[in-house]
Amino acid sequence: MSEATYAVSREELERLSKFADVPMIFHETPDSYHDEAEIGNAQDLLTELARAALSSVGDGFAQFVQENAARIHEAARYSDGIAEALVLGYRLGISAGSAACMNDLGALYYMGELVEQDYAKAAELYEMAMRHGCFQSVINLGYIYEYGRTGERDFGKAFRFYALAAALAPSCEATCKLGDMFSRGQATETNLTFAKALWERSLELAESPALAAQPAIRIARLLIDPNSAELGIELDPLRALSLFQRAEVGLRMDIADGLYYYRRRLAEAIKGQAQARAMLDDDSIEVTTQ
Repeated sequence: MSEATYAVSREELERLSKFADVPMIFHETPDSYHDEAEIGNAQDLLTELARAALSSVGDGFAQFVQENAARIHEAARYSDGIAEALVLGYRLGISAGSAACMNDLGALYYMGELVEQDYAKAAELYEMAMRHGCFQSVINLGYIYEYGRTGERDFGKAFRFYALAAALAPSCEATCKLGDMFSRGQATETNLTFAKALWERSLELAESPALAAQPAIRIARLLIDPNSAELGIELDPLRALSLFQRAEVGLRMDIADGLYYYRRRLAEAIKGQAQARAMLDDDSIEVTTQ
């Protein structure tokens, strides 16, 4: 046993002070003040969240949550009420027919960060949202089947959902996912030329740096891969460097918004930049630099 086993808690010190009939004053640390401030901020946000849930119409609550996503994830560390208010707010929106609330509550259960993870509930809510016209839920159902979240993987169903989403509306994400399936030969033959074309289109459709990060890093990988020449894809480390840098910016934005699972991909984007620079500096490698 270590010394820490015998450490005296604050409550035990308070009891000793009562036995001794001696008042005990605790000097708070800066961290204590910080925590108190954060707890206060969390309570303020909880009030805002509850008011938004009660006063919103249509997709208003889902929009409020999206606009305050970073604040909500931070506040949830200090108040269990945040997650409860989120679920209740989404349920109110669902009862009013909000497809966005159906989809976003499904995403909450899918991610399992603020509530207990439940893929079955996520799939049920995505299907409900799809029936109410939410395009994003069609893509999300693709993830359910691609990764077998509610049973065995079904690449055929995943492919059909991604293709349906891409057909219903111009979608950076759905087009990128279709490219992934061609690159891996899932529910179709492996075809990196098709994959690259889809990733290029996905990059064109990206409306934000975060969305552009996914197709950008995929294209960049091909442009520094010596095996790409066999597919008629010329090495282009200069463009690859630019795309890896673009991916880094978008991934950092995602991580700042709480998507910490992109840290490994961020490391890949940074490593890719070093590889592209090394190729540009290697005179023995014939590469395209236009």
